Amino acid sequence: MTAGTPKALFVNLPARLRTSLTVSASGETMPYGVRTAGNLQEALTVLTQDDIFIVLIAVETAETVGDHLLREIRAGYPHIDLVALLPEGNTTLEPQIPADLNVRALYHPVDSEALCRQLAEQVGRHNQGFAGTLKNIQINDLIQMCCLSMATLSIRVSKNDRQGMIYIKDGDVVHATCGDAGGEDAFYTILGWASGHFETLDDTYDGENTVNKSYEFLLMEAARRADEAEEEEAGDDSTETGSLLLPERLKVLLVDDSTLMAKILSSMLTATGDIEVVGIAQNGQDAIEMAQSLFPDLILLDVNMPVMDGSTALKHIMIRTPCPVVVMSNVGSGSPETVIHFLDLGAVDFMAKPVKNKDLLLQQQKIVGRITQAATAVIKNFRRYRPQAAPGLPQARPAHGPSPSDQLVVIASGCSGHGELTQLLSQLPDERNVAMIALKTIPPAFIPALARHLADTSAFQVAPLTDGAPLRTGCCYLGTPGHALRTVATAREMVVELPAHPTSPRHAASYFDLFLCSAADCFPGSLLVVLLSGADTGNLEGLRYVRKQGARIVVQDPASCMMPGPLVSVLDAQLTETIVAPEALADQIRTWGQETILE
Repeated sequence: MTAGTPKALFVNLPARLRTSLTVSASGETMPYGVRTAGNLQEALTVLTQDDIFIVLIAVETAETVGDHLLREIRAGYPHIDLVALLPEGNTTLEPQIPADLNVRALYHPVDSEALCRQLAEQVGRHNQGFAGTLKNIQINDLIQMCCLSMATLSIRVSKNDRQGMIYIKDGDVVHATCGDAGGEDAFYTILGWASGHFETLDDTYDGENTVNKSYEFLLMEAARRADEAEEEEAGDDSTETGSLLLPERLKVLLVDDSTLMAKILSSMLTATGDIEVVGIAQNGQDAIEMAQSLFPDLILLDVNMPVMDGSTALKHIMIRTPCPVVVMSNVGSGSPETVIHFLDLGAVDFMAKPVKNKDLLLQQQKIVGRITQAATAVIKNFRRYRPQAAPGLPQARPAHGPSPSDQLVVIASGCSGHGELTQLLSQLPDERNVAMIALKTIPPAFIPALARHLADTSAFQVAPLTDGAPLRTGCCYLGTPGHALRTVATAREMVVELPAHPTSPRHAASYFDLFLCSAADCFPGSLLVVLLSGADTGNLEGLRYVRKQGARIVVQDPASCMMPGPLVSVLDAQLTETIVAPEALADQIRTWGQETILE
């Protein structure tokens, strides 16, 4: 089996069954690889190392069914099929499997030949896509999924006695038919149906393209036409004449001295139809003048430029025409300290410029998504924090703090929470009972520089998070939520591991959740999670789990955040009632630490 072959993970399976699921009765090797584990803890380790499509677990007792590690697996790997193999005749275990874990149950004895065929079919679907039925899905969502996956197929859509066809080739909508209509008109007619049935087919279209716009524009225009039709049906009394206005678009000012890069970025931003590049400035001076006349919703700012650099321009923009500013530069160019200085001055986010040797569509989607989110920043909430050296900092600190920690504070922050994180660490004393892990949404290459920046004003020893780092008192380990990590108990103390992990984007959203689950298991009753402006909150499963395990969750008051959205989602999910102003967060941590010791 090659390294990229999907694998089945067998946990505590009997040797005979394990062998029969690996090689068929005819001696033929199955089209999937096999990994084994003796227990769920070993299974978690395997999951970080391989592309696993199914986990088959032999269950003998109720303890396994209720094991927190089973929930940890589901939280970290929601796409994986979990199957519990239950003892013959024991009908008491299946009802004890939590329904939200979505675990399938099988009973001994197992027809190994039939199960082999099922696994072979499943790995085929894993490699080639899925077949099945989707109910209650919007046709625009289906089209978006097909285009994002660069698929080539056709979609037959029917409603009552009407039928239409949409053809997609290499991720682009190229043709559509509906009755006598064709091209864009047919596409918009089909998407105007409020409900119906669809079927994906292998039919391809080899004629001349009748649709030549991006799928993003097509979907947005279809939504606009549907809204217009609803207004007409509702009897809109408006007497206005002339062309209908398009939905208000996000106005972006591009600032980059490279004509080629400005053209590339402009093309990426305007492809969706909901962003308008209102101006392109080639230096900081031009940017200041254009911001005063164009009043953009967001400025995309380069770092190094002639006449006036980005840093100087940002200072003037924040004073004269404050608006969300996203810094964009090549990660490998310039110094990380420069980018951190931009965050000190009020930049909402930092992004790397697109590069030609990577998937441009994926880069475009990420850039547009980040800019759209950054444009929602409440810029009036920016407070420039002027750091001062913390009093009483020791001249020399121990390598990893004095002793293993019994308490852990996890801080999550977006780029917009940079000032709050800096202020918080400067206000905390050198706690002798607490270790801290701070996860900030920033490129990993900037973590060492940010650690030095924060260490200058903190009584904690701030250092980049490294594999095997021991969690010791008085230490703050800095990392990013975009990397797999977990806490593990060793014979001597708790440590942080950075396991190898599949790099597929489908895993990215679960890194933070998986980490929180492991932290809650290692620090039961002595874990505090602090969420600052713009924090990556994962899919909330990790936060749900730590709350269930008795950990406390504290959120910065959304009214004080530049990027309150993620924290509002946490509050809407009723995962915490503890809302704290930024200046009071340090006191909250001190009080929690003292109360935890007393307990």
